[in-house]
Amino acid sequence: CTSASYAATVDTEAASEAMRALDRVGVEIAPRAQWPTGADRRGVTAGGKPIKGKIAVDERLEPGRALARLTDLGWGGSLRELFTQPDAPANSSMLEACIRVLADWGWADRPVAIVSMPSRKHPLLIESVAAHLGERGRLPYLGSLSYVGDGPLGEPGGNSAYRLANVWDTVAVSPELDEALRPFDGQPILLVDDLADSKWTLTVAGRMLRRHGVSAVLPFTLAVVA
Repeated sequence: CTSASYAATVDTEAASEAMRALDRVGVEIAPRAQWPTGADRRGVTAGGKPIKGKIAVDERLEPGRALARLTDLGWGGSLRELFTQPDAPANSSMLEACIRVLADWGWADRPVAIVSMPSRKHPLLIESVAAHLGERGRLPYLGSLSYVGDGPLGEPGGNSAYRLANVWDTVAVSPELDEALRPFDGQPILLVDDLADSKWTLTVAGRMLRRHGVSAVLPFTLAVVA
């Protein structure tokens, strides 16, 4: 009876504010602006020339968005759990949360089509998000980029030059996707993936799409590693 006592009820406004915080969506993905030093020594070249210095403006990604950080409460926890489960389409709640992110984006130029990243771990998840965003936003989903050979090594860790080398020349625009992109030459597209970690995979994919005539590539991922 001499210890401190606490109320058993929670203030309604405080509870509502906590729920809003947990349900908050949308994190910016800042684009890479510079190639990492030493990438050329790991075989990262284009046309026989080393890749170094600033990423050309006409080959860069635009600022993107993720649903949440993996370290966040709320959606971050849901995403951490999702990535430990067998691959499956995203549930309706997550899909609607993705729609909210796009609705709040405030982009300068609205994308006119959607392309997704290939994936060994989560192809159904990524495709479900891309298809739903396309359906709700009335944007054609053009399909996925393709792996070259065995695709990225997928090895964790290492510096930026090492991680860029792991994904360089490992994805491509298939003839079918190239054909689908042609009507959208000179226009922006949305690029969908599950996770942005080092951002080098997205950077390489964005460069490739820009070189296929796309005016801007806006990346959207479910999660971003803080």
